[in-house]
Amino acid sequence: MTDTPKRAERFALAGWQADETKPAIHFHFTCSRFGAFRETVAWPTLESALTDHIDEGLAGLIDLLHAALGVSYYKCAAAYRLALPGDLGLEAREMAGSLYTDGLAEFYVRAGLPWPTDLRFEFEGKRHQPHQGGAASFPQIADALVAFGGGKDSYVAERIVEQAGISWAASSSVMSDKVANTIQGTSVTPVHFMRRTLDPKIREVNAVPPEEGGAFNGHVPITAINSLMLVILGRLTGARYAIFANERSADEPTMELGGLSANHQYSKSSFFEEKLRAAIHAADPGAPDYFSILRPWSEIWIARAFAGTTLPKVKFTSCNRNFQITGDDSPRWCGDCAKCAFTSLMLAPHMPRHEAEAIFPALFPDKKDLIPVYRELLGLTETKPWDCVGTIDECRATLYQISLMADWKDVAVVRALLPDVLARNTPAELQAFWDDGLREAPRHFVPEKFLEAARAL
Repeated sequence: MTDTPKRAERFALAGWQADETKPAIHFHFTCSRFGAFRETVAWPTLESALTDHIDEGLAGLIDLLHAALGVSYYKCAAAYRLALPGDLGLEAREMAGSLYTDGLAEFYVRAGLPWPTDLRFEFEGKRHQPHQGGAASFPQIADALVAFGGGKDSYVAERIVEQAGISWAASSSVMSDKVANTIQGTSVTPVHFMRRTLDPKIREVNAVPPEEGGAFNGHVPITAINSLMLVILGRLTGARYAIFANERSADEPTMELGGLSANHQYSKSSFFEEKLRAAIHAADPGAPDYFSILRPWSEIWIARAFAGTTLPKVKFTSCNRNFQITGDDSPRWCGDCAKCAFTSLMLAPHMPRHEAEAIFPALFPDKKDLIPVYRELLGLTETKPWDCVGTIDECRATLYQISLMADWKDVAVVRALLPDVLARNTPAELQAFWDDGLREAPRHFVPEKFLEAARAL
């Protein structure tokens, strides 16, 4: 990986201000190569401006969101230096530092930039000084705000909260009406949307390839941004919990080569969750308790829990094409991507073939065109798919399980790839992976009442 002259010298956070007429905040950034950027984040559920509600604690949460939003603009020119406010606390610095390093590892690797990164942090100036508003006075939506993305994880998270006897509401961060309509169409309850409006300049600079003078592009740690938007909504409406549905599988790196690792799901990992929780608490001790309710569980457990619910499974989707900001409406499942391949594989052991055929437009584990994707999922290539998928052990264990089932043993993925998996793991090892996937892991921040509810599913 070599350096490139197309990088900027400096990128900086350049302040934020609340909109005076609507529940939105404008965030500013400066890049020595592409100039100024502005992004607006809105919470339409609140219906009125935030100017009289921003006290010191809420301002601290907004500062964290400001740092997280910056990754979308920083990556345009991958500046050598990043300027953050000099009076950011230690926890905020650690959270921000991890986002621009490990959180952007995939971006650095795939863009051909140095990894480990050569980014240098500078701390100067002061944070935004808010108008000293009062405590949150917007009507409460629910005790728990649950992030909802339309997939099986979201459904299981909601079921656990409901089982715990806590009032809850679904919420989602979107960047277009198209995505909002897709998400609402997958939900059995109304979704409280939060909206990001990107600076239009970002599309302009991304329209030109980097080698022709345009911007770098790539994955950003989006869960960090969505998490802080949800925490702020919870803080403003008096929620006790801001809940995400990130599972323990997110801790596994996507790539491990030559002593270097990169994780597509870094901001979903338990390592980042710990840093974010610390930063939230330091900024505002009165903020909702932020945690991932599925952290103790594997994708195997989650798939079993989802299959066992009475929810209308034809509504859910995990296919990324449904969440593109622009473009034509897509079917719930494209049948070509890693998410389609992975989700259908994980659900297979927990439902008969005819039920899977009612959910998906085709039997994806039987699609020969998906064999290369399944090879990546099963760890038979150098890297896993750069996507939000489970661990290699989970995928191998699941493939082995369906090879023992009459409904599934003859599908294409079993016939093509089980021999390669058995060349790497014995049946006993694969069964052990499966059994471990059904056990609760100790590393998590889930309150006991929610653990008890999950165990009862």
